[in-house]
Amino acid sequence: MPEEFWEVRLYITALTASCLSTHHCINLEILRTAGSVWLEGDVASAIALAGAAATARCRQGSERCTALASLQLALLLTNLRRIDEARRAVRQATAALDDPAIDAVTALVKAKIALCDGRVDEAISLCDEGMVVANDPSLASWASIGSMVRAIIAMRRGELATMIHHANQIKEDVIFGRDGLWGRDTFPWNSPAWLVVQIIEAEKGWEVAVPLARGLLTSESSTRGLLLSEPSAASFLVRILLRADDRETAERGRRCAAALAAENPGIHAITAAALHLEALLEKDVSLLRKVAASDCDERTRSSVNEDIGDLLSESSGEFRQACVHYETAMRSYADAGSPRDSSRVRSKLRRHDAPKTAARFWPSSRISVLTDTEYAVAELVAGGLTNAEVGGQMYLSRHTVAFHLRKVFQKVGAKSRIELAVMWKQLIGQDLDVASHG
Repeated sequence: MPEEFWEVRLYITALTASCLSTHHCINLEILRTAGSVWLEGDVASAIALAGAAATARCRQGSERCTALASLQLALLLTNLRRIDEARRAVRQATAALDDPAIDAVTALVKAKIALCDGRVDEAISLCDEGMVVANDPSLASWASIGSMVRAIIAMRRGELATMIHHANQIKEDVIFGRDGLWGRDTFPWNSPAWLVVQIIEAEKGWEVAVPLARGLLTSESSTRGLLLSEPSAASFLVRILLRADDRETAERGRRCAAALAAENPGIHAITAAALHLEALLEKDVSLLRKVAASDCDERTRSSVNEDIGDLLSESSGEFRQACVHYETAMRSYADAGSPRDSSRVRSKLRRHDAPKTAARFWPSSRISVLTDTEYAVAELVAGGLTNAEVGGQMYLSRHTVAFHLRKVFQKVGAKSRIELAVMWKQLIGQDLDVASHG
């Protein structure tokens, strides 16, 4: 038997005795131990323990506890992009339990899985279904999963006001202790720290995010926690640090990632993240191509293709190849429901004077009289953004935004930004209704 198997058996034996003597839930106790092992960087043992928690039974526990443990296992596996295993854990959670509350929590976990799969609309629908847990004090901590998913989607879509709303909800969960018993303080794989930095960067610019990025990569424990919570976020932080000429902290992050990957050779997401950091620091296109060809998720592959384009664009004579990778990244981001990222890459193609390649990659207009660009501008303005903020999200000049906004006003009959915001949902609904009866 593998050594980690016997370690798990010992943990369970000890914790069972503790459970029977102190009336604690064994599922929760095993998961807490899994969290400690996780933070130490032993991912295989943490997964084994979480799996044991998902099947354990104790006299003081309940079927709900077992189901919740299975859902925590699913979240852990989702972070590592072991999606098929995560889906099996979700099925296990609900297989023999008819409980509306568990169904709502399950919807939130499925929303995170759908987001990782690039099924954004499905993720939103599942969040809406699952957020009823916020009304159940015993399960309210799970609502933060829904807030995180919605914040990520809004950030990738460039919906700044919506992003800030959900980010504030996450902060409230922490401040008012709604991340307790079955939440982040017990299970570190649910930490939103990496997301906070990305939200700050989207809202206020990369310069403001530098101190936070530095803080996450300064210590070995925080870097390890980041890589385990969201492996792909490490490359985002390293790019910010390199842009700020803080190579020392970036190097520290790379060393920690390499060590964690060496300790967990079977965890592909961590291996890919470590290789990605090395490629960024060494400016090594061949290493980036190796990451893109590896068993990584689609968003990581999009990010790597953008990085390849960046490096090739710095070299004379490599423009054509850079454009190929930029276009691949741009299309992948758009297909995954991330128009903000797609538009950023489009702006890079523009700088290289490739307007035909840099085609429109914001979502198709849902209002027939508006072009795709006009629709995107109108949606952001209706969400409360200024022209400058819209330009920042869409990588357009303020004057270009104003031009498109005037066209929008003419076409929909709005006389002001406020009037556009008031009538926006009705406009979308009318056009969708016409389309459904066309």
